[in-house]
Amino acid sequence: MGESIEDSAAVVRRFVMVGTETIERLSKKYSMSPDEFIKLGSTLAMREKKRKLQIERLEILSRYESETVERLQEKISEGKAPEHPAWEDLIEIKNIEAEIREIESDIRTLQAA
Repeated sequence: MGESIEDSAAVVRRFVMVGTETIERLSKKYSMSPDEFIKLGSTLAMREKKRKLQIERLEILSRYESETVERLQEKISEGKAPEHPAWEDLIEIKNIEAEIREIESDIRTLQAA
């Protein structure tokens, strides 16, 4: 019916082995240790995620012709931006900003390692 636990473990071991071999081969190609290669790749992936989130944040703010969250809040309070969906967008921006801060912290943690 399904794979046994032993079969699944064997698949995982093969995957890890192939991944490790690939990382070792590529890191040599680019004159880095495997750890440096993984660290750099992870940092670049997090920076790319941060960049996409920053773009999303700016796109939301631009819908309301605001440069900052504070300005968007003012516009909502003054009735210059519709409460709906502006409040939901404001919450989304705050969530994006929290995720950006978390990514920045993770990058610092990885660089210190």
